[in-house]
Amino acid sequence: MKRMLLIGLAAAGLSALAAPSAALAGDEDDARVAIAAAKAKLDSAEKAGVGGNAGDVLNRSRTTLEEANVQFRKDEDRHALALAREAEALADLATATAEMRALETERSKVAAN
Repeated sequence: MKRMLLIGLAAAGLSALAAPSAALAGDEDDARVAIAAAKAKLDSAEKAGVGGNAGDVLNRSRTTLEEANVQFRKDEDRHALALAREAEALADLATATAEMRALETERSKVAAN
């Protein structure tokens, strides 16, 4: 089992060394797409009126997206990509939290009747 793991790690290491420029060229595009996707999710959440208990998560998403843009301008594409994905996840979390709160409110109304 250890031997298979070592072989897999060695193969992964060799393939990473074989095509570093191709990987780096894709990082910029991946970061650009991830930033655009995060911005779209953030805009969608804001248009949907996500706020209240989810507002702080939405603000964290906005701050993280701004930092992703800063890193992208510094040519730190991998860091920008990770931050953009985090911003997108936070925007999703804010939307889900707002939806959960709305459902809890509706459930309380139904239970009261």
